[in-house]
Amino acid sequence: MENFALIALAEQLKPAMADLTIRRVIQHQPHGFIFQTRSARFPALKILMNAVFPAIYASESKPPLEAEGSDFLMVLRKHLTSAELAEFRKPLSERILEFKFRTVVPSKDLATMTLVLEMIPNAPNIILLDMERRVLASFLPVSPQHEIAEYEAYATPSIGDKIALERLLTEEFPALDDLGTKPHPAQWLISQVAGLGPVFAGEIVHRQRKSGRSTTTEIRSLLEQLTMPSSSAWIYTELPMGHVLEQNDLRLLERAIVSPIELQSVERSHSSRTFNTFLEATQFYFDETESRTLLERAKLPIVRELRTASKRLADREKKLIREQKKYEEAGSLMKTAQMLTSSGMKMDQRYEAADVTDYNGDKPAAVRIDLDSTITLRENIDRMFKRHHKAGRGRLMVEKQLGDVRSRLAAATEQTRRLNAIRDWDTWLAIANRIQKEQDSSNPGGPAVTSGAPRQKRFRSVIVDGREILVGRSSRENDELTFQMATPDDFWLHAGDYSGSHVVIRNPEREKDPPENVLTKAAQLAAYFSQARNSSKVEVHYTRRKHVSKPRKAKPGLVRLMEFKSIAVEPRNWFEK
Repeated sequence: MENFALIALAEQLKPAMADLTIRRVIQHQPHGFIFQTRSARFPALKILMNAVFPAIYASESKPPLEAEGSDFLMVLRKHLTSAELAEFRKPLSERILEFKFRTVVPSKDLATMTLVLEMIPNAPNIILLDMERRVLASFLPVSPQHEIAEYEAYATPSIGDKIALERLLTEEFPALDDLGTKPHPAQWLISQVAGLGPVFAGEIVHRQRKSGRSTTTEIRSLLEQLTMPSSSAWIYTELPMGHVLEQNDLRLLERAIVSPIELQSVERSHSSRTFNTFLEATQFYFDETESRTLLERAKLPIVRELRTASKRLADREKKLIREQKKYEEAGSLMKTAQMLTSSGMKMDQRYEAADVTDYNGDKPAAVRIDLDSTITLRENIDRMFKRHHKAGRGRLMVEKQLGDVRSRLAAATEQTRRLNAIRDWDTWLAIANRIQKEQDSSNPGGPAVTSGAPRQKRFRSVIVDGREILVGRSSRENDELTFQMATPDDFWLHAGDYSGSHVVIRNPEREKDPPENVLTKAAQLAAYFSQARNSSKVEVHYTRRKHVSKPRKAKPGLVRLMEFKSIAVEPRNWFEK
């Protein structure tokens, strides 16, 4: 988040944090803290000290991971629990926010304390200051750019020769108007003005070119727009946000731009999604990014093992293919031996080569066969017959091994695909233990999955108009069918308001809706294998698998539907038909 975005965020945080009191401090990941408050209007403030893009925003959501508390967490809890916010400020030119608290600590010099958040890329930090603004504790070591020694008062990092934004509000700088002569005007502007990042520097250059006004005027206008109350905020992405989230493209998600104003400089090259407030936009973006990043990190060890197993199996497959080709070449020796036998040459003589006629083609052809001159023709023929028979046995063995390797490779590929398709923590937690058990019980040297074919046999299945319909047998099998076997685009069915089996219609073509006949029969199966079996009509819910999730700590078989349609059918058991 650039400094100009932090300016707008600070302006929107000020009224929201009126009468704020810290209830508890939580460290929900190694570099993330949540300050829970006693305010119903503003329940929590989340801080992420991510070196790539540090962030602060209003949120209390946390991925289901246990983070070990640091020593700094203990310091924050000791001094800031039940502390009241007395003052909140942000220096205009710095990516720094300061929270001044009235504490309940009896010590006089700690009656008020300041929490400094330095949202500086590659050097983020959280620093706790005492009443004299001396550094009491810090999340990370204080960088040398602060130019302060131990026990000295806190000072912000030096901006060097750059122009402070505070000066731009009152002074004119004609030298900044020379943007047109610079090969990279946005970069040059960043080097001249403190508190400017690439996105908003590009926006200033774009607006200055369109309006013809001075650069100083454009910067003032932009700062005024950022500090004014706003009813909209934007997130810009290189591709539509829905596509980025559907594909789980973290690279594009991390390159998104969260802006409190409409950016004219990127509206042609980026898609945008609009939000009611900047607080809402930052909460959506950073929570989504954090959750997806941590989920991919949780999946990474298993995915890495699957990739290693797949590579090992692929190398084994190549080796077996080479052996298979060698045996196929040796298999043609039978025909060569037969031609030598019927050639009329003396069997006890030694030859370097034999000229014979091949009658196996469309017409006779002369063929020259090289021989081992150290042994007789009979011994050459016997050797060829032996190699042929050996090649036959070897070929059968290689074909069996090749089939086994390809089956295991396909299983590893399918498992990797299913893991990559997981987008939410509920689904991941539902199957993570299952995957780990499969890894522990996998064959030595094989992939960390079980073969796909035996697993599918555990589910009842029926083919209707060329479509496979799978039906779970128990609560645990329902979980496995829904969250492990089914793909995001498969269709999922369940009897409404009754306990019963999960039913899945395979959808390899990713069609929008299942064929009517297939849907009806699948719904009848869902109704039959439920507690409503004896009813005349049963309402069955159906949706895409990707709209089905599992609540945290829910019992096996219990799911949550984000959206669904319904169909009323008569229960019927198509397995008996």
